[in-house]
Amino acid sequence: MRFSLMIPVYNAAPYLYDALEGLRAQTCTDFEALLIDDGSTDESGRICDQYAEDDRRFRVWHTDNHGVFAARQFAEAHARGEYLLFLDADDWTDPALLSSLSGVIDRHHPDLISFDFIVLRADVNTVRETFGENDMFLQGKELEIFYRHLLSTRYNSLCIKCFHRKLIACAPDYGSFAGLRHGEDLLRSAYLVFGAENLYYLHRCLYAYRLGTGHSGDFDAQSLRFYERVDAEIFRLLSTRVTADDTWRALYNDLCRKQFDNYLRLLAGSRLPIAKGSALLREAMTLPLTQNALSAAEDSLKYRLLRRSQFRLLLMLHRGKRWLHAQ
Repeated sequence: MRFSLMIPVYNAAPYLYDALEGLRAQTCTDFEALLIDDGSTDESGRICDQYAEDDRRFRVWHTDNHGVFAARQFAEAHARGEYLLFLDADDWTDPALLSSLSGVIDRHHPDLISFDFIVLRADVNTVRETFGENDMFLQGKELEIFYRHLLSTRYNSLCIKCFHRKLIACAPDYGSFAGLRHGEDLLRSAYLVFGAENLYYLHRCLYAYRLGTGHSGDFDAQSLRFYERVDAEIFRLLSTRVTADDTWRALYNDLCRKQFDNYLRLLAGSRLPIAKGSALLREAMTLPLTQNALSAAEDSLKYRLLRRSQFRLLLMLHRGKRWLHAQ
């Protein structure tokens, strides 16, 4: 079997038919679709069962809710294909996705294949994410192009990567990351990218990512601590591939800055009292991730207030700015 398509499913009923019909429409039929129903409480489980009954290429497991990280690990353990892809249950695939990838495999036999995608936004025009102007086969030092993309956070989606099953061994026992709720895609992508000896970039848009259907816009007070663990592991992996000089350290620090900026944005937009938010920022300042972020930050008012520990004022200004924009 050439492909295993691994799909964690959690309360995705409004979009699941579109996602699964996109797989049925694939012009390459040499695949299995592994549907991991991760404790859904809507109609998702029934929809998965329906597809498994109608099409033997679809296989279903119903599990308790352990999160997407565990669901993906479960899928990997049951995949039978030569090449594997993680897909999201609320997204859409081009009918030519697998046939395009199969052609690349026949010609180049890469460890990892990457391709372009579009972001479907409800309120603005569709945005295409691309990583080059032409197809590329990269190996050795050339792979640093995609190390940089990974550290920029533009390349963290697992759904735009097709990988040879041997790369499963590049990731350690996931037990050390049990309960991880943030940074899953970035961490798993890092294992693939840093584990691959070569990579083929296919300059073709083959996937559509539906933005705003999950919980990425919800504030989680523990998210920085999750990213702290993820980022430390990414820097360790990076150090096995390159000499971690000032250039790479600066790129890594900028990754931390983007994650901290997102944390601050969500905190300011939450309903937490200013006093509680201020306490969380004081706690965040003790994390290496935050200190790395500060070293990469511009000399803006926001970061001047952070450095002076003026957390209450920062949050009040941030919330006032959001209120003004909403008027």
